[in-house]
Amino acid sequence: MTEVKSRTPLFVTYDDFRVGAILDDGLVHGICGVRHEPAVASPDHPRQCLTDAMKAWDAIAVAVEASPGFPVAEVTLRAPIPRPVNVFGAPVNYMEHQGELGEMRSPSKGTVKELGLFVKSVGSVSGPDSPVELPRMPGREVHFEGEIAIVIGEGGSDFDDEQAERAILGFTGSLDVTLRLEADHREERSMRKSYRTFTPTGPAILPYRPGDATGLGLVLSINGVERQRGRLDQLVMGVIDLVKLASSIVTLEPGDFILTGTPAGVGALGAGDRIELAVDGLPPLSLDVVSRGGAR
Repeated sequence: MTEVKSRTPLFVTYDDFRVGAILDDGLVHGICGVRHEPAVASPDHPRQCLTDAMKAWDAIAVAVEASPGFPVAEVTLRAPIPRPVNVFGAPVNYMEHQGELGEMRSPSKGTVKELGLFVKSVGSVSGPDSPVELPRMPGREVHFEGEIAIVIGEGGSDFDDEQAERAILGFTGSLDVTLRLEADHREERSMRKSYRTFTPTGPAILPYRPGDATGLGLVLSINGVERQRGRLDQLVMGVIDLVKLASSIVTLEPGDFILTGTPAGVGALGAGDRIELAVDGLPPLSLDVVSRGGAR
């Protein structure tokens, strides 16, 4: 990955699950432990470290900025939160997407307002360091769905509007990779969206600034050709209401993800494809597509 310069710190997990910030010098500065200390070696470490560091940024910024930095190209970026507690998705949250699905979708009709959220396995979460793996299921298509994911910073349940907004830590890029239905198949939505590597995320978290989220946009390209484009202000159910709904189902935990839905333009993936998801303010999430077992 090339160096990325940003006026807003971008927060990443890298190498052996360390946490850092990409500052306006384009370098990664370590936050929880320096790079050359003994390995952290736990995918659970970033969930607390990263969320705590982002919430305390004003207090730690000077010290982090004064620490040595190193080029992004010299590290391996992981999923920003490799092991969240909860991962939710929002079905049909762009109206244009509803009309294009046809027989590819489950028999249920409506948008997220009627359907509610669905759960994705936390085992499906991957990062920019892993390709998307296509399961060996001849005759079944696997589709890409580019999304912007909400990252939760404050845990809790049954949020009101103010609590929901306060709970948002930031945003990251994500794909909701989906095994599509075919005739006479009626698998559960969560299963079809929960295969290994079916929730790629990253490569960084953009901190949330109240009022700044409505115009945040995404562009997804396959093999260099734009396939999807959308903005958060086009959502059927906005980010505050999505957080409120998720908090009414379970007690949310810091580091949880809520995928906000995909715009029109979804399509099939094949081994050898290259996906690039660009979210405003973030470096692109670039991923290869392989058959399970590594064959392209």
